[in-house]
Amino acid sequence: MIFSALLASLALILTLLCTTYYRLNFTSLPPGPRGSFFAGVKSQLPNSEPWKTYAAWAAHFGGPLLSFRVYNRLTLVLNSHAAVHDLLERRATIYSGRPVSWMFHVVCGRGSAVFNISANDRHKIYRRMLQRGLNSQAVKEYWPILEDEVDVLIRGLGETPDRFESHIRRNATAVIMKVAFGYSISDGDDPFISIAEESSKISGWALAPGRWLVDYFPILRFIPAWVPLAHFKRQGAEWGAMLNSMSEVPHNWVKSQMAAGNHIPSFTSRLLKPGMTKDEEDIVKWCAGALYTGASDTTVSATISFIMLMALHPSVQKCAQQEIDSIIGRAPRMIDVHRLPYLLAILKEVMRYAPVANLALPHQATEEDTYAGYRIPAGSTVIANVWAISHDPELYPDPFVFDPERFIRPRHPSLPQQPDPSAYIWGFGRRICPGIQFAEPALLLSMASILYNFEIACDSESSANPAVEFTTGITSHIKSFGLRITPRDVR
Repeated sequence: MIFSALLASLALILTLLCTTYYRLNFTSLPPGPRGSFFAGVKSQLPNSEPWKTYAAWAAHFGGPLLSFRVYNRLTLVLNSHAAVHDLLERRATIYSGRPVSWMFHVVCGRGSAVFNISANDRHKIYRRMLQRGLNSQAVKEYWPILEDEVDVLIRGLGETPDRFESHIRRNATAVIMKVAFGYSISDGDDPFISIAEESSKISGWALAPGRWLVDYFPILRFIPAWVPLAHFKRQGAEWGAMLNSMSEVPHNWVKSQMAAGNHIPSFTSRLLKPGMTKDEEDIVKWCAGALYTGASDTTVSATISFIMLMALHPSVQKCAQQEIDSIIGRAPRMIDVHRLPYLLAILKEVMRYAPVANLALPHQATEEDTYAGYRIPAGSTVIANVWAISHDPELYPDPFVFDPERFIRPRHPSLPQQPDPSAYIWGFGRRICPGIQFAEPALLLSMASILYNFEIACDSESSANPAVEFTTGITSHIKSFGLRITPRDVR
């Protein structure tokens, strides 16, 4: 009987494959590599910097829209600002879904997370709650936290500058744990620091295209975990328990502190109310967890890239330091950061040159659509290639040159305005990041404080012009190379 069931399952899979192969290879889809009958382009997917491969494929096949198939799943990559605007912004009603990652969302149990859930009624509640807790007025309440923690960051960089990545990671985690839960990070060995870093790695592994067969044949999720070929079930359970603790442990800690009457006001404590239903409390937990997962790794990535770029561009660093010295003349505080136009231009150029997410989180077409003469089937995964947009020479002349002045120098009337990268680095349409008003001033404070206190230079023992390479994951930053961080004379 088991043998008959397996044969029936195989027949069903083959039928679906044949149908899918015809629909995804012989109809008017956007151009792209077609790959093999069974696996599509799985063997051609790059292990590192996939955004560059997708941009190269788009250039080869001659269009901003690229399509390819992995098993039975069609992916469209948008490589131009116009295509992203037309589909993810102007047609947001049908492009705000999230494709189901059966491994991550179901086997690992992360389907209800803010960044994973489709744009349904629950997602609207998430967004309202996050916007209420992260609007410009609410962010001002977090200024003392940001200032206290940046002082800890500066002390750490002064004592052990060679551990700058650890200090940056500690700072990002400490800020968001205090904001979200009122929890104080004690030192660099606090478990929540390693949890934040590990969760980002797990998310990248679980969401890797082509890695998990269950993502393409969901029926496999019903295989018992004890079956020898069901390693993904055992791995998913292990990862799910670890990721769940990231939300459950601090949430329950806040509840215990509130019950004892000695909690510190936080995003979670302000939203937890007596008599809440289990579902209402669950929404608070997922929203606070989104702050933790969304803010910690992106802030780390942006700050590391900033430091690497300052080492590579000493003239830019010097101009920023002169601006800070002349306008502020002391250690920067939150009230100062928007008085520094050149520093703001540096932040924009860092985010353009080294986006924290070179590939945006995937969207899903919830209805059949057409664009530029091509068919976009319902259920297609749609990904914005942020790196391709930010390095488009038609938008940004000399896109591989790091030049903050592109955002502040007077533009010649005949030249097009170079778009502010904030228009696309934070997401699109109904999936835009709700924490923009928190992230930008927090990054500016860290950048201003680092530049005021330190000189950053390439290590003389390393190459004079280190190659700029990027880490690969959901978030990305410039890979570290040898550099020196030394105190400035700020008397």
